[in-house]
Amino acid sequence: MIEFDEEQPRKQFETLVPLINVVFLLLIFFLLAGTMQPAENVAVSLPEGALNDRESDVPTTLIVEADGSVWLGDRPTDAKFAAHLVEKFLDDEGAKRVAIKADADAPAEAVLELMEGLREAGVEQVTIMTERSGS
Repeated sequence: MIEFDEEQPRKQFETLVPLINVVFLLLIFFLLAGTMQPAENVAVSLPEGALNDRESDVPTTLIVEADGSVWLGDRPTDAKFAAHLVEKFLDDEGAKRVAIKADADAPAEAVLELMEGLREAGVEQVTIMTERSGS
C-alpha cells in the first residue's frame, strides 16, 4: 500500500517561492532598463545605408518629415529658417555638429536647402542618419 505524505506538496511549493521572486525581480529590472532612450516626438522612416558606428554622440538632431517640414526638438520650422534656429541653438550650446534624420520620402530639395543653410550657419560637421541595410 502506498502512503502519501501531506507535507510533500507544501515543501515543493516553498522551494518555488524564491525562484518566482527572482523571476519577477529580473522582469522588473529589464522593464526599467529597456526604457533608457526617450521616444522621438516625430516618427520618420529612415532610408537604408551602410553601417558606420564611429559617431555615436551627436548633440543636435534635426528631423525632416516626408512633407519637408523640419523639427528641432519640439519646435517645427521650415527648411529655409531651420538654419537660423540651429545657429542660435548652437551658439548657446557651443557645438558645431548636427545630425539630420530625414524621412525616406522627404523631398531632396528640402534636405539640400537645410544643409546649405547649416553650412552658412557655421556648422562644421553634418551627419545624415540612415537605417542599417539588410545586406
